[in-house]
Amino acid sequence: MRSTIRGFIDAALFMLCVLLFTGVLSERAYGAITDSTAAVSGRRTEASVVLWNRTIVTFRSDYEGFTPEERVSFAIERMNQMQPDLPSYHVIAADVIEGDRRLAWIKVNGRIMVALMETDVDVSNGETYESVKKNAVRTVEEWMEARKAQYHLPLLLKSAGIALLATVFFALAAMMVSRLFRTGIQKLRRFESGLIRKFMIGNFNLAPYLVSFGNGLVKLAEAVTLVSLAYLCLTFVFSLFPYTNPWSKELSGFLLEMLYEAGYGMLVSIPGMFMIVVIFFISRLLSKAVNAFFIAVENSTVPLRWFEPETAKATRRIVVVLIWVFALVVAYPLIPGSETKAFQGVSVFIGLMVSLGSAGLVGQLIGGIVAVYTRSFQAGDYVRIGEHEGVVRELGMLAAKIVTIRKEEVTIPNALLMSSTIINYSRQANPDGAIVATSVTIGYDAPWRQVHALLLMGAERTKGIRKSPEPFILQKSLSDFYVEYTLMFRIDRAEERFYILSELHGNIQDAFNEYGVQIMSPHFRSQPVSDVVVPRERWYEKPAKKESGNG
Repeated sequence: MRSTIRGFIDAALFMLCVLLFTGVLSERAYGAITDSTAAVSGRRTEASVVLWNRTIVTFRSDYEGFTPEERVSFAIERMNQMQPDLPSYHVIAADVIEGDRRLAWIKVNGRIMVALMETDVDVSNGETYESVKKNAVRTVEEWMEARKAQYHLPLLLKSAGIALLATVFFALAAMMVSRLFRTGIQKLRRFESGLIRKFMIGNFNLAPYLVSFGNGLVKLAEAVTLVSLAYLCLTFVFSLFPYTNPWSKELSGFLLEMLYEAGYGMLVSIPGMFMIVVIFFISRLLSKAVNAFFIAVENSTVPLRWFEPETAKATRRIVVVLIWVFALVVAYPLIPGSETKAFQGVSVFIGLMVSLGSAGLVGQLIGGIVAVYTRSFQAGDYVRIGEHEGVVRELGMLAAKIVTIRKEEVTIPNALLMSSTIINYSRQANPDGAIVATSVTIGYDAPWRQVHALLLMGAERTKGIRKSPEPFILQKSLSDFYVEYTLMFRIDRAEERFYILSELHGNIQDAFNEYGVQIMSPHFRSQPVSDVVVPRERWYEKPAKKESGNG
């Protein structure tokens, strides 16, 4: 019961607001003077005689020294002096010649009401002197009839009763419409749980967004229905009273004109909409063909010497986007309303927003395209980008994602790819494996051949290091206090290099400890008493081996 009363009150308030809004827009009160075109931009002043929401005539020139506004005031004063309950009346337009001027007196029962001059006619709008005279006579007759009917009490009571009944029907219809749409929203919410599994795209659930969109459409339909009911009710109520009958005609005329324009626009736009559908289907077929071709190239089903399978995925996306952009450009002029200033203004505004907001986006896209077509890396490669190192999980259009050995997913914007050094450990790993290096510094008192043998011993004991090609050692530098030895070896999987290096370092320490070779590099401040050299008899201490040809 409470909801019913509340709905009735809401409907009544809504209709009252619409009524007040319509009254304000009309701006036509009893006996008003409407200055429709004041003297602006060289145009002459206009003033209209408006009685009971009816425009009797419009004055556009002076007469006997009186301006159009003063002529309107005199005309309204004379017409308001007419008795509203005249048993009969006769309205005529009497032509008069005053010197070189031609005018007509609009008379009621022989009494002059309005003086219409030939110079009051707006020829630019298609008016003629005779048509303006006839329209003035007809409008005065309508005003007399309306004023007479307005003072007829039985007619007013009847009209008021019908208006009240129409308002009650409107309120009931508004409550029924509101209840109907509320029921629709409740049913739509009940279906939400059942829609969850039916609208899953990967791990993304579209159901909440579809339900929210459906709720918005239902509420919009409810608002449109209530406004339409209020509009029809107001049009009907205004037609019941002589004073507001012109408002009813204007409202109904506006509605019919709007419906006519909408229907005409729909009919005119049918060929354009048909072409848009054709363009859509052609673009869809082309995009499917492009997808199928590049997927085949990506899977090496269709081998092309001039095209790399690694770049097929990115090329497929770019070509599909270009197809749809070209389709949009072709279909844009065919969209209904695209030639209007409002549509063009919105298009320019959206284009400006996209231009200002896509500066960074373009940089990300260009960075992704450069990374793809330079073949810097691909998914599954073990790379180092700046200070981040890990396995590439995805190379998208906006960012690259790598997973580190700590199972951390790092997202690197594509714009940084063009300004960062990219090291790909996997690209050259096949078929001989990826090369990994580790360095150690040993003092000059340790035989370098023995150091070589100990490093190779550590490599031999480490799992994951390939036996072929064999590991080898480079003496990278002879520094002031020590020699820098670098062990080079190959592994099958670049992403395991940290684990293999950890095991290798432990094995190197064990080997050096077993043979009593100090790893810690000595630093001294002055020259020792005896030279720090390795005696020849110690050159080939175990596990070092004597080279062939050496004494």
